[in-house]
Amino acid sequence: MLLHQSLPGGVRLRFPHRTDLPSVQELCARHDHECDVEALLRFDPRDRAVICAVAWQGEGDVVVGLGTIAIHPGAQPDLLLADGDELRGHLREALLAHVANRPRRAPRRSRGVRALRAVARRRAA
Repeated sequence: MLLHQSLPGGVRLRFPHRTDLPSVQELCARHDHECDVEALLRFDPRDRAVICAVAWQGEGDVVVGLGTIAIHPGAQPDLLLADGDELRGHLREALLAHVANRPRRAPRRSRGVRALRAVARRRAA
């Protein structure tokens, strides 16, 4: 997914900012969804993706949709809130594409394993 993706109707998909907090609280209230908004916006991008749908209204961006997904193969969105079914579909597609397009990391070996192998090589020599 591009960092900013434009949709029909002047809506953009982007990653959240800390300044989105009041707007996300309003979105959750409109959809009668109780959640810790600060926790939603504070996440580790290696483990979770959060995407906002924003529309320019008067003095700034207003969040009109929000989606979250865990970062692992086969993951499905955890949360999809949007002011419309079409927008909810765009959010879902963007989240799934974000997970599918992530490069797969090789599992990290602990430093201890590398150190032990180096010692074993030195002893063998």
